[in-house]
Amino acid sequence: MKNPLIPVVVIVVLFILLTELPFGCISRWKDPSRDDAHYSHWVAPQNWMLVHIAETPAQSARSLHAVADVVEIADSNGAIHSCHGKILLYFAKDSTFDSPVAFGDELLLLATPQQPSGSDNPHQFDYRRHLRNKGILYTDYIRHESYRKLGNSRSGFMSFVTALRQRLISVVRLSQLTPSQQGIAEALFLGWDNDLDDDTQMHFRQAGITHLLCVSGLHVGIVSLMVGYLLFFIGNHRRGRIAKGLIKMVVIWFFVMLTGMAPGTMRAALMFSFIAVGQMLYSRPPTLNAVAASALVLLVGNPLLLFDVGFQLSYAAVVGLLLLTPRFQEWLPLPAFIDRLWSPLSFLAHKLHSLLFVSLSAQLATAPFILYYFHQFPLYFLVANMVVVPFAGLLLGSVIVMVLLAWWPGAFALAGFLTSKIIAATEWLTSAIGRWPYSLVESIYFDRVMFLLALFAVGTLAWWLAGRSWRRLTLPLLFSVALITWARHAEARCASQTDFDIYRLGNHTAMEFFVGHESYLLCDTQIAHNPTRIDYQTTNNLLHHQARRAHILPLDTAFADAHLMVRDRFVSFHGITMRIVDRSNYRQRSTSRPQLRYLLLRESPYVTVAELQQQYQFDTLIIASQNSQRRRAAWQHQCDSLMVPYIDMR
Repeated sequence: MKNPLIPVVVIVVLFILLTELPFGCISRWKDPSRDDAHYSHWVAPQNWMLVHIAETPAQSARSLHAVADVVEIADSNGAIHSCHGKILLYFAKDSTFDSPVAFGDELLLLATPQQPSGSDNPHQFDYRRHLRNKGILYTDYIRHESYRKLGNSRSGFMSFVTALRQRLISVVRLSQLTPSQQGIAEALFLGWDNDLDDDTQMHFRQAGITHLLCVSGLHVGIVSLMVGYLLFFIGNHRRGRIAKGLIKMVVIWFFVMLTGMAPGTMRAALMFSFIAVGQMLYSRPPTLNAVAASALVLLVGNPLLLFDVGFQLSYAAVVGLLLLTPRFQEWLPLPAFIDRLWSPLSFLAHKLHSLLFVSLSAQLATAPFILYYFHQFPLYFLVANMVVVPFAGLLLGSVIVMVLLAWWPGAFALAGFLTSKIIAATEWLTSAIGRWPYSLVESIYFDRVMFLLALFAVGTLAWWLAGRSWRRLTLPLLFSVALITWARHAEARCASQTDFDIYRLGNHTAMEFFVGHESYLLCDTQIAHNPTRIDYQTTNNLLHHQARRAHILPLDTAFADAHLMVRDRFVSFHGITMRIVDRSNYRQRSTSRPQLRYLLLRESPYVTVAELQQQYQFDTLIIASQNSQRRRAAWQHQCDSLMVPYIDMR
């Protein structure tokens, strides 16, 4: 068999899916808290911890954040335990913030560990599960008075690489590049994206080429190609292939360490290392088998990587390139007269032809993942990739040359000038494409069934291109028709929906009523004035309902139309009646006992369930999230005693 590892990878993937999705066996097996020496066994409301900063801290507007290794913890009785485990720390930035933490710092801190938020609302991103899959169970926000720096424990090669990275960032900042250009150069060359401004990120996102701004497989591939071109003088005999392969792997892994050893770049480095080994052993290496070998090593080491979005996108793009690109080139070759043109024009035509199908293959293979996870699609991806991506190699090379010439002022200034012009051209092209109408289509509904059907459609398309028989064509057509049919079914279902959800928002109240493709957000005044503050909790729910927010209604409003009526904290929605009771109206007495489906309590009003039953006839009591713990516990006990159904939104 030409690629014997591919069936093995398929079996491993199926095993992971069948054991994790229905039963969560792997998550329980990989749970860090199963280790008796994990610090989570001694976590209290406050703990003294000795930690080591395990990565270069990243900056945001109000804080630094970094993952730290916990090496000692004091329990609630003051006993000190040697331990291990990761914690995500946020360090406050204020007027006294003059000693930022760095990679390798040893800190003694008074921590108040908190579990990260989970999926508290319908279809909300589960941040707790995301961090748990990375081995992080707790986070903490640290103020300057809560920690002391004891020293720095970094040593050896990684210390050298980290210091070199910071030095190279300083060199980029000393160049004549503008601040936005410096951010692009640092992100492209060193994986340092803290200096990227919002406009730059928006333009690259709208053009569909944000992968250029984070060091990924593309950048590792460019480095591998550059090394290959620089070693052109080494022959293709066995010893020459071994020498080139070893040099490639050394340069690739040094580049990965220099860019911060992000998981995505390490995956790409492992993938290209296996490809380099294949090139060392064979004149025509089985590249797909090498990619399968790298995936197998990663999945055996950590099966939960299969559910990592970066892992899925990386391997989908590479497999798409290997399977689809040669098939497209065979199916739609360049006309014969191209080879008879002037050689530079012929060379350019062949490169553009290759780039066209490389871009199309990568986008087609990753499209199901982009639609499912991000619900957006760049319409002009072909234009952007064919126009801007060629600048990536040129730009990366120019930044490397500029940095290498930092010791020679005149050459450094000239290289900085040329790099500035290349980045300016890249920025202009990106912003121009991003300004085109409908450059980025957002809020696309794409559920799990559509995702699976799209994957099968792309996979069977590759199978058809390999043979191009009419019999094979039926499968991709069948899956495409099934995808369109399911999309129409989902759209029709949402067009006739009448549903509502109540959100868990801490100290705020909000509920959303869905009618067809429109929604009514009923919320407190603070959210009504700035509804974007709850986008994180509600955006995915709007996508699930395929709805746009047509009305934003404060709780005190008076509103009525054919679907929803709101008046004096009474709500009526398609036969469902609700009363909202808080500190502003809990003393109000009604002449009659209105019949209600739900009665919602917020702001901890001083009222008992028995008193509420005297005023209202309600089926279910809803205890909103912003009520105090004491009041919630009292109401729950009263409901249990009176046999009143209740829902605690906490």
